[in-house]
Amino acid sequence: MENSSKAEICIITTRNIFDAPCLAKYRSLIDEPFDIIYWDKCGIAEDCGAENYYRHEGLVPTSASKNQKILKYYGFFRYANKILKKNDYKKLIIFPTQAAWLIKRRLSGKYKGKYLLDIRDYAGENRAFVRKLTANAVKNAKLCSITSDAYKTFLPKGVDYIVSHNVQEIDENLVSIYRQRTKKNTSSGDRIVLSFIGTVRFIDRLKELIERFSGDKRFLLRFIGRGSDELKSFVEENGYNNVELVGQFERSELAKFYFDTDIAINLYGNANPYLDYALSNKLYSAAIMGMPILVSPGTYMAEISGKYGFGLAADTKDGDLADKVYAYYDSLDLETLHKNCDAFMDEVRKDEKKYACAVEAFLKN
Repeated sequence: MENSSKAEICIITTRNIFDAPCLAKYRSLIDEPFDIIYWDKCGIAEDCGAENYYRHEGLVPTSASKNQKILKYYGFFRYANKILKKNDYKKLIIFPTQAAWLIKRRLSGKYKGKYLLDIRDYAGENRAFVRKLTANAVKNAKLCSITSDAYKTFLPKGVDYIVSHNVQEIDENLVSIYRQRTKKNTSSGDRIVLSFIGTVRFIDRLKELIERFSGDKRFLLRFIGRGSDELKSFVEENGYNNVELVGQFERSELAKFYFDTDIAINLYGNANPYLDYALSNKLYSAAIMGMPILVSPGTYMAEISGKYGFGLAADTKDGDLADKVYAYYDSLDLETLHKNCDAFMDEVRKDEKKYACAVEAFLKN
């Protein structure tokens, strides 16, 4: 950290690199050296193709209180501002919204009109103070991207937001092989495999899901990713023998897990602005593979997957859920399902082209 950087572009994020798949997009669009300032919350050094890595180490235990988390954010604020004061960057790429709040003075001063704000999630904009922080960050940005069109519901109006989808490409050969498979022969006892793939959160909701399918030999439920161990004691104590748990995996293994899946699980809940507006990467992975997905009712996920015909709104409190999922899978026509998924992905890729053009223009001008 002693020598000043020669890079003119810097990415600033409060996330670990492995928890920021959008970095791959920026790496592909930036054709010059760039730096990254990031918050390492897990104690691991990572790579994303940057010239210089400014890594703020600040482990955040799941049991941390609100005040402890505030102190952690203050630590990153001091660290990031120290780097920005030392290095003369011309442009910044910032995500998620909270990162912009931490350096708001610099964004309204030296970097006004010189940064891209990547809004990844809802950040509590129903509160006046948070709404004002976000509005200032949006107002002073040169370009604002959002990961869901529904985010316009709580963001400042009159802004030309660019949509950047949470899409992760999967090997075309693997997709082709997957789509050539026939449906499970459920009448012969083939189990339908339901997989939750990614960071396992909202444990109570997933416990409800497991209970709905408990002891049902027609299904195998798999929970794959960091946090799945939080379900271990619940599964073992109740003797659920149709549930598999797999821990954190490498991103290169993502396609393999989807390949062994019949229906993707994307059940977090609803009636919560943190959940209602988002489109998760699971939606795109399912659409690319050409598989159906279970989503929470009353969410934008349900609206989109329903509109394009590859999603089933599933209420984990519904005692008949297992029978409904079985009937849904049994009624699927795979050719129609694949066409529906492709129609959705065609629109996604149109948005991605617009996004790439907008980012390239921001970087060059």
